[in-house]
Amino acid sequence: MMLSQQSQGATLSIVAHGATNLKDVEMIGKQDPYLRFTLDFNNPKSFQKTFVHKDAGKNAVWNQSFTVPLNGEPEIYVEIMDEETTADAVVAFAAIPINQVVHAPGGCLNGIFDVFTADGKQNGQLNMTLTAHNVPGQNTSIASQAATPVRGQSHIAELHHKRIKSIKNKERAADTGMAVAGGLLALGAGFLANKVIGDEKKKDEARKEAAHQADVEREQFEREKKKLEEERMAFERSQTEERARITQQTSYEGHSSSSSTTHTERREEHQGDHHHDKHHDKHHGHNQSRDWDPVGNYTAGDKVSYHGRQYICLQGHQSNPTWEPTQAHSLWRAD
Repeated sequence: MMLSQQSQGATLSIVAHGATNLKDVEMIGKQDPYLRFTLDFNNPKSFQKTFVHKDAGKNAVWNQSFTVPLNGEPEIYVEIMDEETTADAVVAFAAIPINQVVHAPGGCLNGIFDVFTADGKQNGQLNMTLTAHNVPGQNTSIASQAATPVRGQSHIAELHHKRIKSIKNKERAADTGMAVAGGLLALGAGFLANKVIGDEKKKDEARKEAAHQADVEREQFEREKKKLEEERMAFERSQTEERARITQQTSYEGHSSSSSTTHTERREEHQGDHHHDKHHDKHHGHNQSRDWDPVGNYTAGDKVSYHGRQYICLQGHQSNPTWEPTQAHSLWRAD
């Protein structure tokens, strides 16, 4: 079942924290798990994945962030894989309904989700923080600041399960191929010994490359984390400044209301000026910008000034204090 009608710019933020109590599918040594996910498993190009946690075994940690657009998809499909030199092995999978995120306080859910083996048996838990943005009908109450995750809903989707079984069959075929290679090794030890050495060298190079990639991705994650923190602090500062401005404006309007006649005349004069400004903008191609009004009316092409920068309106709307040009990217673009 699809979600209700989506607004322009609806997105889902995903923080893949880690997984615990997984079955180790590696016969020798420890498994190297990574998480991949998608909103449409029929589209192979839509999958995104974390870095590989080398030798993690039954407990993996990623702490990696992603953002994907939402277009009414009902579920996010997750697959925990073990990186192999042949075909990567399925460790666990699940389908997670997005509605539980939309209706969570603040549209944010730090959840612990059950994941399952290809045989349909429960196989450990996956910890993710999911946050919905700009989704109609989402819970707008203030989200709890507690970091403790809660139990989330997950299940096995039939078509997704068929995909996992198909991957499992390919994995078995790859294992059979390895067994045949072992038989050939017994028949031609001299020839295949060199091949094994070459394969080991490739494995070593692959491990080094994977380790390097993991370091790069960790550094990227830290940079993105720092950037998000800076953006959050900047947003909070702008909110504080906006609230102070509105409070000052409200105080001024309350003081001026002592004379109802004067107040009415001033309001009519203000409305006349506002009409003149709109008329002036129309006849000058919106080239003149004015300070952004949190309760004003705007049409596409209008230009405003906000915190020292110029912005141009992308679509007509009646503003409200939370639609600052720095935040409402579907309504405003820096000029």
